[in-house]
Amino acid sequence: MVRRLLGYLDKIFDFEDRVSTLRDGRCGARIPTRSVWMSVFLMFVTRLPSFNRLEQELRRAGRWDKVVGRAKPSADTLGYALCRFDLDSVRALLEHHLRTAWRIKAIKGHPGEKFRVIAVDGHELGWSRARCCAQCLVREVTIRGKGKNEGRERKEKQYYHRVVVAQWIGVTPPGILDLELIRPHEGETVAARRLLDRLLVRYAKLVDVISADAIYLEAPFLQKILRAGKHFVVVMKQEARELFQDADQLRKSLPPQVIVEGPKTSTVWDIPELSTFTTLGQSVRVVWAEEQDLRHRVIGGELHPVAEEKTWVWVTDLSKDQASTLRIRRWGHDRWDLENRGFNELVQHWEMDHSFIHDPTAIEALLLTLALAFLTTYLFFLNNLKPAARRHLTRLALAARLLEDMGTVALQPSG
Repeated sequence: MVRRLLGYLDKIFDFEDRVSTLRDGRCGARIPTRSVWMSVFLMFVTRLPSFNRLEQELRRAGRWDKVVGRAKPSADTLGYALCRFDLDSVRALLEHHLRTAWRIKAIKGHPGEKFRVIAVDGHELGWSRARCCAQCLVREVTIRGKGKNEGRERKEKQYYHRVVVAQWIGVTPPGILDLELIRPHEGETVAARRLLDRLLVRYAKLVDVISADAIYLEAPFLQKILRAGKHFVVVMKQEARELFQDADQLRKSLPPQVIVEGPKTSTVWDIPELSTFTTLGQSVRVVWAEEQDLRHRVIGGELHPVAEEKTWVWVTDLSKDQASTLRIRRWGHDRWDLENRGFNELVQHWEMDHSFIHDPTAIEALLLTLALAFLTTYLFFLNNLKPAARRHLTRLALAARLLEDMGTVALQPSG
């Protein structure tokens, strides 16, 4: 299975030659950069939870030689090299795979969809009481005592990192394009603007629309999108905002569109040409949806129908001619792909929040490698394994099979 995976990657993505372009800042290193990175890549592919567990696997005689090389890194070497890794070379590797996947039509979207939509959002990577670095964010929390100390309170500092991630939505696989760490004493949108600067250059032709949460409904972020010739669909939640109030008043004089989708009924208003977002410097369109979803829940041992009601408000620069009401609504909901098919899966099954090593460069290198492992194994599972072979095989089970199969790889050693 490992031989088949690496053969697929080499045939479709020119994997081996591309990996050879990776660099790090060590001088006179005994362990090649390729061996370090391939060890980390296969750690994610096989879902190993830590560098120490990876080192134990690498120590198994002859088992990883033909993939990683005979000179294998220790856990300390992995950390040392990753702290000095050339992040541009990892980003270029990820970009090549994403572009190739689009070119060969391996990434599937909604039928007839002509726009490529990404979501941008922040995520916390975990926290520590003891370990910190110059780029750590710091917060003070109140700890309430338990047992003998019940009723007592103490203040405690927590050190943590947050990252802003850009991911395609409404497609399979939901590939991660890039990410940016949030620096101390800055907001999430500041880091997101840095991410956009890089993203809209690297992926200029592969991004058309950016979908984001309400925190991103600010002029500097949206103006950067518009200057690049792209479009936005952003949630609006601030009820005290003048734009929100104007949209709320205007929708009462407009006939709504009622959409019935099984147990879900949506009442949608489409309000064009609102000029009360004055700092943006142009008019915007607001799509307002009130949704009622009828669900059945067990209450007191019996099944009862329960109506869940939600209100969604999205702001966009796109006109009706460019994107219909239903398309804006779909993109607004697809934004949850970043949470549900991105962060949740990567945290629960890929150790995204695990602190392998506490260093900003190493964290970015690991997350970019994780993004590539996520993309390539997803593509392999969908496009290379025949339906009969994966009928009873989940992607988690595939990772276990790959780990079992590490001793049977018959590829040429690289070092």
